[in-house]
Amino acid sequence: MPKSETIAALAAQTKRRASRPASPKPVKADPFAPTPEQREHAVYVEQDIVDVKAKGRVTIGKAFRKQPRFETMEGIGTEQLKALRCYRAAFDASEMSETKCALDVRPRGAAGSHGAISAIEARAFGASTLRGIECQLGALVHTLRDVALMDLTFSEAAMKRFGSREQDWIEVGKGKRKPRSIVKLVPKSGTHRQIIRNEFFTGLGLLMEAVEPLLAKRPNRRHRDP
Repeated sequence: MPKSETIAALAAQTKRRASRPASPKPVKADPFAPTPEQREHAVYVEQDIVDVKAKGRVTIGKAFRKQPRFETMEGIGTEQLKALRCYRAAFDASEMSETKCALDVRPRGAAGSHGAISAIEARAFGASTLRGIECQLGALVHTLRDVALMDLTFSEAAMKRFGSREQDWIEVGKGKRKPRSIVKLVPKSGTHRQIIRNEFFTGLGLLMEAVEPLLAKRPNRRHRDP
């Protein structure tokens, strides 16, 4: 091949390479983000981390927080949401780590002994509030706990109580992915899910009565709506 043709071929090849779109750089995974497995079982939202100081509330960062399932549940009204959030807040406070409550774990001991004592008091207050609420729920307390605190769906709560059975499902493929057959666990009977749903909404009425005195004490920082 003549030299001129060789140079022209090399130039054309270089031009084609330059015209190719650059490969997108892989997105760096956030080490603090929920895993795909975690997202399958719950909804996570990224929220501001707020610290309360003498000058007021200061945003110090962001974090992924598990969103209660009832926040997106159909058929829940505003007042019912307030009652569920109050119930959940008492539960979360009662579940605070005893070790973290007993130690000042913030950088350079920012809170001091006062912060540790406040954390211990908050945990005790949450546990006491939770007991006061649940003693008014009667036999429905287990259903309210499963759905409002443990984030189980009505079907999952039904399987937990009544058992489950296997059911074949066809998962429709997307793009080049072919449809595939999978096996899922479902309640033994469709009526079992309805039983749990009915119990939940009946218990929700009792819950609203139980937390009404607490919500009436506004501004109570332990039961303030998010």
